[in-house]
Amino acid sequence: MSGMRKKQWIAACMAAALIMGGCQPGGSGETAQTQEAGAQQDPVQAQDDREGEAVSLKYLHVSESFDPETDYTRELIRDLLNVDIIPEMGNEDDKVNLILSSGQDYDMIKLTNRNLLISYVENDVIWPLDEYIDQYPDLKNAFTEDEWATVTFDGKIYAIPETNTDDVEWGFSIRQDWLEALGEEMPSTPDDLYRVLKRFKEEDPGNVGKENVIPLTMEGDVKFNGLAQAFGLGQSIDDYIEKDGKLVPGVEQEGARELVAFLNRLYAEGLLDADYPSNTNETMISKVAAGYAGACRMTPWESAALRTLRENNPDAKLAFLEPFETEDGSRSIANRSGLKGFLIVPKASDRAAEVVKYCNDFLAEENFTRLIVGEEGVSYTVEDGKYMPILPEFDKFNKGRWFYPTNVGERYTPLFGARAHKEAEMGELWDDINAKCGQYSYDPILNYAPTMDGETEALKQSLSEWTKEKVIRMIIDPAELEKFDSFVAEWKERGGDQLTQAYNEWYQNR
Repeated sequence: MSGMRKKQWIAACMAAALIMGGCQPGGSGETAQTQEAGAQQDPVQAQDDREGEAVSLKYLHVSESFDPETDYTRELIRDLLNVDIIPEMGNEDDKVNLILSSGQDYDMIKLTNRNLLISYVENDVIWPLDEYIDQYPDLKNAFTEDEWATVTFDGKIYAIPETNTDDVEWGFSIRQDWLEALGEEMPSTPDDLYRVLKRFKEEDPGNVGKENVIPLTMEGDVKFNGLAQAFGLGQSIDDYIEKDGKLVPGVEQEGARELVAFLNRLYAEGLLDADYPSNTNETMISKVAAGYAGACRMTPWESAALRTLRENNPDAKLAFLEPFETEDGSRSIANRSGLKGFLIVPKASDRAAEVVKYCNDFLAEENFTRLIVGEEGVSYTVEDGKYMPILPEFDKFNKGRWFYPTNVGERYTPLFGARAHKEAEMGELWDDINAKCGQYSYDPILNYAPTMDGETEALKQSLSEWTKEKVIRMIIDPAELEKFDSFVAEWKERGGDQLTQAYNEWYQNR
């Protein structure tokens, strides 16, 4: 990054500060130039100067509705790790830009926007962390090379990654009691699903009135995890899949046309919710709770819908389906793995070494479970290999995730089960989807792709939004479906080929 571009970035951030009334929360107001002149003390030397002291780390993270100052997990971190977290909420993009450009005194900031990470690296406002990470083999080995690559630029690591749980979150559920009333088994193929939905519409097995039956409801999106894979795709139309050693876009596969045609047929025959294009998650779930929906694309977190459904109909049964089979009988479904967020250390801080040590100590075997779920027999139990909460003691950990500097999703997933079981219905749904889908789950390839340059990431976002709009139109309008080839050609022209090339350059050289 040229000096001119760096000055332009700083000037833009400072101009924004003036527009916002010069507000610079939590900092000294020093400019980045001032910091460069003398405040960027070598973190290693600074650590040596403070050896033996309790470590205070000023931490910025997302805004939530609780008081981090008095939270139990903050106290536990202080007791176990000798780290005093000085918390502040509000990590909005503009605020973080101002903090970094003006050299305000934060030691660590949690983010999820990888586009920002590129900008911060280019403008030299965050510390590279390699020399500190190399001191802790356990931390270094906690993440795979692909995971470290998501926060690595020009061979240097600029953040500590946080990976997501590897459970299955999105899938298709169905009214099992409706199936039983019709003498039907759980549908296992798209054709089975079509037949069952048709019977739902024509025979009203829930006795809600034929005019009220919604055989299948979904929110207005184009992600169909568990169904799209039956057509040889990823979880959405524009996902990339591996084929013959290369990454290929789903939109260019024949299965994409077949999937859209299948959904178009459902919509045309009244088997897919007429409100599908405009459905939000809330409106979709309200139809499940009211008892009108026979099937739904949903997550286990819609426990209130199941609870309401049972209050109105004690015999109601809502169950997740296994992923639908391909023509050769295989099944697959995407899990949640991949980069969830990352932790950066501003150049204004002289505590990069302490931040990295804190991350290492947090993940240490003797601390990790204690910080996540507490003590066995006090705040949790293990029943048949499952972590179950002991309430109300477990409630102390309700907001604990806000403080996690990093996390390893694979290790965290079984512990996360204790959270999922805080409500009986939610735990039931979480167990159900993972029992039926976990054995078929896979890590989506691009969940571990490194951040591309800003232009490519922006292209990806705009292309995804355009694709969603076009696919929904094709699902609800047969005339639009006939233009599928034109849709693919325009997708390529709008930057699809450029995006495919960028991903393959990474994939071939990873």
